[in-house]
Amino acid sequence: MPADEFYLQDSRSYVGNDMLFWAKDGKGYTTDMRLAHVYTKEQAVAKHRSRETDIPWPKAYIDARTRPAVDMQYVKRAEALAGTGIELTKPRPKRPDTVNCAGCGRFIGGTERYLGDCSNCGTDNRP
Repeated sequence: MPADEFYLQDSRSYVGNDMLFWAKDGKGYTTDMRLAHVYTKEQAVAKHRSRETDIPWPKAYIDARTRPAVDMQYVKRAEALAGTGIELTKPRPKRPDTVNCAGCGRFIGGTERYLGDCSNCGTDNRP
């Protein structure tokens, strides 16, 4: 791998924990290193000098630290499962949290839970 190859990070933001790099031919930014533009050292330094938030990274260094990932905006569940015969189970409705009074142990809910004292024993149960 040539030591003269560099990626250019746009250090102004991240996508989750992923760094953003200039995409091939200056077509935006990417977290997918297969789509990242590869610069010579001179090109990367020149870009950095014109905008200090563009940080040159040696390609070999970044390539050694990449990992495969799936970006959810590029997958479609229905499309992927079409023809497999798999039918997903519909999620069950979630039950509301139940809270017990810290004083008497009685179940409490609604406005009593957030706005006032237990109507049974008078304990303040507000979070």
